[in-house]
Amino acid sequence: MSLHTDGAWSEGQVRRWGLEVPKEAVRVEGYLGLTAYARPLPVAFWVLPGLRLLPLTALRHLAGVAELRLRLRVPPDPGIWRVSFRQVHPIDEPDAVWLTPSGPVAVEYDVVSYSRRKVQAKARLFGALFVGQVWGAPVPARVATLRRLCPPETEVLEAPWN
Repeated sequence: MSLHTDGAWSEGQVRRWGLEVPKEAVRVEGYLGLTAYARPLPVAFWVLPGLRLLPLTALRHLAGVAELRLRLRVPPDPGIWRVSFRQVHPIDEPDAVWLTPSGPVAVEYDVVSYSRRKVQAKARLFGALFVGQVWGAPVPARVATLRRLCPPETEVLEAPWN
């Protein structure tokens, strides 16, 4: 089931993509901005029970990574798409790894919280460790910034989580 792969979906994703929420999922509500610095708005997430105590910012991040998977049309198969549910990653660990026939692809989601230097450092490391990388962000301005900061072969997608 795809929520088991993704960990969290926003209420908007469930409606937009027609996702089937499993019976054991827990609804978590609160106030959160689209990006790290945006004005908070009411939000609701469907999450796996073991993730229900994560901060809303972590759920936003997981929903953003899920949005990337959905936009890339990657099946919710843990043998193909592996998400890290940890809140803090080492710089060389992406938010998810997409196991393609060509090899592993790093998947990173940025809600405008990474400095330019951190984006460049992560992109450099991912370029050395993975056969490719996909970055996503919820707003067009950040997508444009990521396209400037990441290597030209990086796929950068607008992927609003809400």
